[in-house]
Amino acid sequence: MGLEKLNEYTTFKTEDDLRQTVHSYLENSQLNTSARLVLEYITACSIRYRGACTIYRETIATKINMTVTTVARALRTLRDLEMIAIIPAYRRNINGGRGASIYQVLPSGTQDDIQDDTQAPAPETPINPDIPTDSVQQKPSVSLSSNFFSTSSTKQLSRLTDSLIHEIYIDLNNKGTLNKALFLRVVEEVRAKENQIRIANPAAYLRAAICNAQKAMQEKYRNNKYSKSFKKTVLPEEVLNSPNQVIARQEVLPDWFDKEIPEKTLSQKEKAILDKKVEECRRKLGLVKTSF
Repeated sequence: MGLEKLNEYTTFKTEDDLRQTVHSYLENSQLNTSARLVLEYITACSIRYRGACTIYRETIATKINMTVTTVARALRTLRDLEMIAIIPAYRRNINGGRGASIYQVLPSGTQDDIQDDTQAPAPETPINPDIPTDSVQQKPSVSLSSNFFSTSSTKQLSRLTDSLIHEIYIDLNNKGTLNKALFLRVVEEVRAKENQIRIANPAAYLRAAICNAQKAMQEKYRNNKYSKSFKKTVLPEEVLNSPNQVIARQEVLPDWFDKEIPEKTLSQKEKAILDKKVEECRRKLGLVKTSF
């Protein structure tokens, strides 16, 4: 299908009307993070034809880093709230099959009686089989409040929803690289940051924040471990506590030096010879300070 055919499905007169309508939709508390991201991506694709675009659900899932099942559920939510219309398309070739559907961003108050292609989706293979499915979210017995998160209100005004946080926690915990206390602290910091600025992709932002926090904690642990080892094996405690103290080497006299000989039994000449030998030994041992 040529893209010029999308002119028949235009729903807005100007681009500004489209943006204002979508902005009001994004403030709806009934939308979760996945639905908002899908709506934003469809809006970006429909700017040229003022509310209409044609795209595969698989493409949407790849672009915003979601599974096809999550995208289909988000599209169903947007359609139930009469924010978008979905017109299924079919290939006219010998192989048949489902083509790229047409998505329309509807103005406020528009009634939609168009067929929805999300009612019975055909069996599909994920683009990346390594991406974990979000089947955990479909189980009613699994809730964030039953684990260790609690929500004071049932409405999710924040884009960093409990379901999104729980999905990221399960994913990182399965990899065996997650510290629970660190994760909770980072979540609180990201939520505080979200009150100051708008985060376009909360999932990616939270994952990056957790990764940076883990690296910082590991670096701090290595520095503390090295500092304790250096303090224990290299320098004594009194030297570390007194940085201006000069480390002096203990003076060692040669074995042939007899300290029991009384000083009065030596003549002046013998004392001079002995002092000279002692001075030479001290120089060899590096005990004599050299002035510059």
